[in-house]
Amino acid sequence: VCKIAVDLGFLVDGSGSIEFQGKGNFGRILNLIKSLVSFFEVSRGKSRIGFVLFSSRPIPIFGFRRYSSKVQILRAIDQVRYPRGGTRIGNALEFTRNYLFKQRTPRKRKQVLVLITDGISQDRVGPAASRLKATGTEVFAVGVGKNYRRRQLYQIATDRKHVVTTSFSMLMTIILALKKQVCQRQKVGE
Repeated sequence: VCKIAVDLGFLVDGSGSIEFQGKGNFGRILNLIKSLVSFFEVSRGKSRIGFVLFSSRPIPIFGFRRYSSKVQILRAIDQVRYPRGGTRIGNALEFTRNYLFKQRTPRKRKQVLVLITDGISQDRVGPAASRLKATGTEVFAVGVGKNYRRRQLYQIATDRKHVVTTSFSMLMTIILALKKQVCQRQKVGE
């Protein structure tokens, strides 16, 4: 279990291509998130979890203050429905910065966003990613499947060490590496 205080946000691609690449892929992504959440001590004083879904537009699922227990969060994730649509990552990053990371957090609390996508954004990601990283948020970019563009993931992530790629069938194999990186006291690479 991760003992440090983290504001951990998830930004999840719900575009049409997710299920097009294989039935059940959206559920696999949600299972990855639930497994990651289970590694953290969730409470107002410890880790807080936020969730934004996106396709053609961002869909806020819950912010950091909404739930203060792991059980509530896991239940809320189970209620998430697959939206379909396009892939507008830039718009989603901008929305997430305002929705999850706009307010100042207590100094001891680390801010992390994990983006999970299977495709190429239909809008520009660079400016929104830069504004998000300027808040001090550490950004991980997870590319799943065959259609993501690695260069775009590098633009979004804090640095190259924050980019993870895998197939949908191997999605669960990245959990320990992600958990370890998110749970480090200082930012990776410092």
